[in-house]
Amino acid sequence: MALQKLRDYFQETNINQFQRTLGNRLLVVEKISAPSFYIKKNKDTFEFYKGSNKDALTIVDRTIMSLYESAIKHIESLSLENKNQLPLDWKFGFEYLPETKVSEFKYTKLPKNNLILTHIQQVNESGKVKKTIIDPNVLNKWADILEVEAQSVIFDGVLSSLQKEQLIALLQINDKQFSESFDYDIETENKTSFTKSIYKIFNQNSSNTVLQEDLESEIDGLVLNFVNGRQIESYKLEDFNRQSLNENRQSSHIYQITIADILEYVNLINLDEIKLNEEYADTRYIELMSEIFNQYISKNATKYIGVNFQSANFSEANSFKLNTSFIKNEKTIQYVSNDILSELFKIVLGTFRKERNKPSDILTSEMLDQLNNTVNKINDKIFVENTDENSIYDYQNFMLHNNIKANTVMNEALKVDHAEHGKELVNMFVGRFQPFTLGHAKVLEAIHKQNGYPVVVLLVKSKNPKRKKGDEFSKPYDADLQIEMFNNVKKQYKFLKEIIIVPTGGIDTIFNALRPKYEPVLWGTGTDRLKSYGYQVNNDSYRDQLNAREDFKLFEIPRTDDNISATQVRNSMLDGDEKTFKKLTPKAIHGMYDTLKSKLEDSMGVLAESIQLDNSLMTFEQFISNRDI
Repeated sequence: MALQKLRDYFQETNINQFQRTLGNRLLVVEKISAPSFYIKKNKDTFEFYKGSNKDALTIVDRTIMSLYESAIKHIESLSLENKNQLPLDWKFGFEYLPETKVSEFKYTKLPKNNLILTHIQQVNESGKVKKTIIDPNVLNKWADILEVEAQSVIFDGVLSSLQKEQLIALLQINDKQFSESFDYDIETENKTSFTKSIYKIFNQNSSNTVLQEDLESEIDGLVLNFVNGRQIESYKLEDFNRQSLNENRQSSHIYQITIADILEYVNLINLDEIKLNEEYADTRYIELMSEIFNQYISKNATKYIGVNFQSANFSEANSFKLNTSFIKNEKTIQYVSNDILSELFKIVLGTFRKERNKPSDILTSEMLDQLNNTVNKINDKIFVENTDENSIYDYQNFMLHNNIKANTVMNEALKVDHAEHGKELVNMFVGRFQPFTLGHAKVLEAIHKQNGYPVVVLLVKSKNPKRKKGDEFSKPYDADLQIEMFNNVKKQYKFLKEIIIVPTGGIDTIFNALRPKYEPVLWGTGTDRLKSYGYQVNNDSYRDQLNAREDFKLFEIPRTDDNISATQVRNSMLDGDEKTFKKLTPKAIHGMYDTLKSKLEDSMGVLAESIQLDNSLMTFEQFISNRDI
């Protein structure tokens, strides 16, 4: 999601509110115009991500574009000692420049090993971001370990009166005044540098940007991170008249016509006649597309003489070229040595990977239906019973849609203590309750209203819990206090039945804990857990072993902007704000305020009164907290 522009925020808010924002601690860094790249350690290997994608890069991604190969090679070449230091629940975010020209701007320098560490995300098992770290001290430490460049800090502190005046004066000028001030003057052959103007506001001694040798060259902009309480508000300060090359960019007609033509050809092919030898789904996909591409080119190559697929200029850099390392078909390799056919093969690889839902003036709804049917046929062709789970498609989700034979055994046998149905029908919810909030109450009531059955709450507590960094704030309460909270809340909300402690969230563990007393009908869960729980609930083998009811299913509870998080409640207690605490929690636990506050402070090992900004300033890490419910 793009950062809000500082100028837009200035124009939309009143001057008093803006002045209050300017009074907060401020961290200023340069926004580098470059591809985003993420890494996450996974046991003895790494997962690599582009941008904010939830799914890791695959062999197909890496074939379509060579861009990330340099970064992947560097990370994989790190010493074992350095690799072992990386936490498994941390996702490292970088701005990545393998070449000086990989975006709208051409830089004069490259960062160390082409990577700038900009932030670190702490993620949970489902990949949801719990915390984001941008503290310069933390980033410097990990940049050294990863042997990359740390993000340069232009300003860190509280703005002076003069700096505030200069910033407001800049934001107040209109578009005409801006153009007159910063556009090239034909008569004088001079241009006032906007880059220099914004850099000098925050650092009078600056003489160059992060990757430009001077302050005259254009940059993407600056990111201003304001500390507001325990939250970070980030805005981008950029050229006021700039329009991104990607703004309102649409697929070119030639690109869409090409897809339509290839689709028509593929629909005439009998996929059953193509023999595949590769073992895994992603390599089988490349193998299949290579054969289809070869057949298509043998009949249609002349159509593409002199064709320009109208890619962005910067995509002509070597890093955006097709990567032939994973292509094994010799004829395909021969064809893609031609630049036009290389681009065409990239289109073929990208077109049939997944279904589409947005028609265009050329790709009509009817054609999209044909395309999606073809994608499903290709799925059937490339997936085999020994397909690995790290392929380009979501293997387990694929099986949930019955694309694997019914007798395929996906998982090991479950431990089922009670095969008979429980005596009382209930709905269930797995939660943390650190502490119980009105958000929890709203969610549990929503589950109850689906069918009128009472709700049993499952509290996952490991038998041998290992405290991790961050748990002192996010998990301050033990099982006894959580049970006490629930029992109080149960008196207020009559649809709540019981709270049960379980060691894991495995479906057999949950059924064994519920039976023979209860039989679950609905499993309520937030959107972020829907996929992981769905693997268990929708597994026919599991359902048979558990003798689950036919109507047993997941009930999705979407997160909305008005959700009340336990993080908010804990922050209110650290602030000594009992009024906000009572506003966000059920009346039934209002009398527990002192106990909950004391336990939280004990967990963190520091009094809430001591958590404040002083001359040394708190690290940004302390201000960033996870959202939970």
